[in-house]
Amino acid sequence: MLDDSFIADLLEKEDDSVISVMAFMSYNPSIGRVLQKGGVRKFQKWMLKMVLELNDVSNMQDFDKLHKKYLNKIITQLKTSNNSSVSFGQAQKPINVFLKVFMDWARKPNEEMRDKILPFLHVPLDSILMKTIKKKYPEWYKTEIKPSIKNIQQEFSLSKIDYNLYCKWQQFFRKKYRTKPLVFDVAWALNR
Repeated sequence: MLDDSFIADLLEKEDDSVISVMAFMSYNPSIGRVLQKGGVRKFQKWMLKMVLELNDVSNMQDFDKLHKKYLNKIITQLKTSNNSSVSFGQAQKPINVFLKVFMDWARKPNEEMRDKILPFLHVPLDSILMKTIKKKYPEWYKTEIKPSIKNIQQEFSLSKIDYNLYCKWQQFFRKKYRTKPLVFDVAWALNR
């Protein structure tokens, strides 16, 4: 039994601290410079809540609904650094990077939940990954993505990607490798 209440308090708050630090570490390098100053604090709070809500996820539809809920929080409650609206493409990045690092790499909050949710996780989109997939799967890109692009700036720009286009990418990743769509994120590391 601990007789030091400070240490006991730290141990009690350790799990939340891990979530908060991983949220900070995911947000700042992935999108921090693009979104408004101070947005990281809101993001940390949202990820603490999202992790708790993962307990209620039993299938892909549950996960997608939860994911969209937090996408909408970022879109409706944050602005970009130049005071513009946040796009779906920009909003997805910190959430997807956080979930990748937290659930896949750190295997949090536990192994059972990680294994259950891993096939549902979304791949963090960015221009490097999208350009790589366009090269590797040109026919798919030509038939699925190209017709959905309204203007040339939308092709690889996170600020121009709408929810429909975003979903097409995620469906592709899930279809190509159902057990772990996040494997496609390795292409980002290899091609940056």
